[in-house]
Amino acid sequence: MYLKKIEISGFKSFATKTVLDFSGGFGGGQKRGITAVVGPNGSGKSNIADALRWVMGEQSMKNLRGKKSEDIIFAGSGKKARLGSAGVTLYLDNSDKKIPLEFSEVSVARKIYRSGESEFLVNGSKVRLQDIVDILAKAGVGKQSYAIINQGMADSVLNATPFERRSIIEDAAGVKIYQIKKERSVRKLESTRENLDKARALAEEIKPHLRLLKRQAEKASQSEHVARELKDKQTKLFAYLWNKFQEEKEKFTGEKDELGRTMMNIQREADKLTDEINRENKEAGENKNLPELESKLRQKRNILSQSDRELIITEGRIEIEKERNKNVRFVEEIKIESVPVNSGYVKRALDELRADQEKLIKRIEGAESLDELQDIKEYARAIQQKLYELRADMEKGKKEIENDGGALEKERQEKIKKFEEQKEAQAKVILEMEKKTEKLRQEIKIIEKEIQALEKEIDKEIQLDKKRRQNFFEVERNLRLKQDELNKFKDKFNESKISLARIEVREEDLRAQVTAELKKSVEELPVEYEDINRDSLEREIAKLKMQMEQIGGIDPMVIDEYEETNKRFEFLTGESADLENAIVSLKEVIKEMDQKIEKEFAATYEEINKEFSKYFRIIFGGGSAHLSKKKEERRRKKVDETEAADEGEIDDAILEENKSREDEAEVGIEISACPPGKKIANLSMLSGGERSLTSLALLFAIISHNPPPFAVLDEVEAALDEANSKRFGRILTELSQDTQFVTITHNRETMRQASLLYGVTMGEDGISKLLSVKLDQVGAGGRIIK
Repeated sequence: MYLKKIEISGFKSFATKTVLDFSGGFGGGQKRGITAVVGPNGSGKSNIADALRWVMGEQSMKNLRGKKSEDIIFAGSGKKARLGSAGVTLYLDNSDKKIPLEFSEVSVARKIYRSGESEFLVNGSKVRLQDIVDILAKAGVGKQSYAIINQGMADSVLNATPFERRSIIEDAAGVKIYQIKKERSVRKLESTRENLDKARALAEEIKPHLRLLKRQAEKASQSEHVARELKDKQTKLFAYLWNKFQEEKEKFTGEKDELGRTMMNIQREADKLTDEINRENKEAGENKNLPELESKLRQKRNILSQSDRELIITEGRIEIEKERNKNVRFVEEIKIESVPVNSGYVKRALDELRADQEKLIKRIEGAESLDELQDIKEYARAIQQKLYELRADMEKGKKEIENDGGALEKERQEKIKKFEEQKEAQAKVILEMEKKTEKLRQEIKIIEKEIQALEKEIDKEIQLDKKRRQNFFEVERNLRLKQDELNKFKDKFNESKISLARIEVREEDLRAQVTAELKKSVEELPVEYEDINRDSLEREIAKLKMQMEQIGGIDPMVIDEYEETNKRFEFLTGESADLENAIVSLKEVIKEMDQKIEKEFAATYEEINKEFSKYFRIIFGGGSAHLSKKKEERRRKKVDETEAADEGEIDDAILEENKSREDEAEVGIEISACPPGKKIANLSMLSGGERSLTSLALLFAIISHNPPPFAVLDEVEAALDEANSKRFGRILTELSQDTQFVTITHNRETMRQASLLYGVTMGEDGISKLLSVKLDQVGAGGRIIK
């Protein structure tokens, strides 16, 4: 496995997407080698090491030279705005399947947003941070391994505690996976102990209540026999009632259905009669002969009445003319005579008035126009005047009459002639009126015959209409009878429905009672039943209920509650046993991991100790250095035995474990180094350069024992002089046969050993940029050969 390339986008000063490709940078198809990253101070070189550490799972912002998570996102400059996210992708060649994934190339990516959200991807699939840590640990690299050495970390090995140095040796021993399993087992052990404490506490809390429930449940169980007998009798009663209800329901349903069919037939007959009545009404409404005949009869009678009135008027006028003709005489002289008013005179005057009144009445009856009425009014006034004159004459006792007899002869003759002419004209008028009278009589006869014919036809139509009406009334009577019959059946039908409703109400009551008493549905009752004495059975049930009350008012749910509580107590007890077994298993796992770690650590310790002495003498040109083990007491938490004893919850296993932990000691690593020609009592007496060389000697010893796939060294040789730099370069070249090195450096000797050189610059926009050169392409005079 080796590092193929890194993609950086938005991470710190690398605002734009930047790719560092290591796959084709080594001559002769070499997959390992040395890559040097160079550049001026502040150009962003070390950000590459930070990016690599971050994508491998680093969570500490302090180790990434920041304070908060958004500090690793490009913050912007005077020429470029800040970014909202940062991402780094690491591409690894996995041909040797060192990473336990079925891929020849594995990409590990991490992305962060200013909102604080993060994403972790392996080959494009989202995973957890822990998944990335696990697969990299199995490959021998990780955020806390010696694969990435930042500025100052080399010297920190000398300042570290013995236990921290042991952790470095353990990483070199390849026991990281065992440590992870052990740490997880320890955490799980602590969690299991907490769960065990909770389970025991709950069990102890349940015990008193469980004892009380047990006593109540035993008392409640005494009533089991009575309760069973009560249930049997109730089942017997309810089954009898329910099946009886079903029989009655079936009976009334059949009656209702039969009544419904009968009502339907009667309704059909009534509908037929209704249709017949509607048809008769329609025919009677469509018979227009009778109204037309009656209209014609009225018209003929109006014509007849008019003709009769005209005939009477004409005859009256003839009589009046004839009367006038009789009364008209020629008066030759005028003289006044006095006539006594006696009874004979009054009688004659009254007879004349009576005759005038009769004529007045006839004229009134035959009047047809306003002119005739005007004449009649004048005639009535004349009669009134005669009455007035008669009253005046009766008061005077006499009547004065004028008489003229002194006219001239000539005038007399003219008057006579004029009189004759008037009489002749009156005679002609009378003749014409008599002709008109005859014509009116003929017309009246014709009209009377037509009226008789119309009356016959009307009588015929009336008889037909009467016959239709009789038929209509007969049908209507039959319809009323059918309606009455239908109403009677409706009443019976409604009575059946009411009976069914009563049964249904009783069924619902019984259903609720069965549910309340027997805790089951009526459908679960037996279908077959036997005749019972209902009153006797109900009395027996009442006695049994009273016995149940006398036994005690214990809630019937007590038994269920007891069973449930007991089940929970047994569950907690069993859970406690399982947890205790789990603790034992976890202890065995931890012990096994400790044994494996100790075994691997012992072998690795000896090898690294030898390599450390070797590289120390190479770097210093002599001297001596070695590692030594140092035991110190383990610093771990213990259970407060006093507190536990007071509560009565102390566990023998916990006490034994605390005792073993007190006796147990942890092995740390001490470093002894003595450069040639000096006597050094402790590491604090070394100079800065000597400390750096000593740290590098230990680093090279670790790498030579368990070569990681790749290692990033960030200016670890900054304090070396030229001679030591050459030694450093030679050792680095030697180790690069098994480990891929990426060095961030200012050292020319280190650059000279590199096969691939990346230059990092930063412009005015505050963004880091890359320039790459393969050193095997550099020709004479420093020219680059393409």
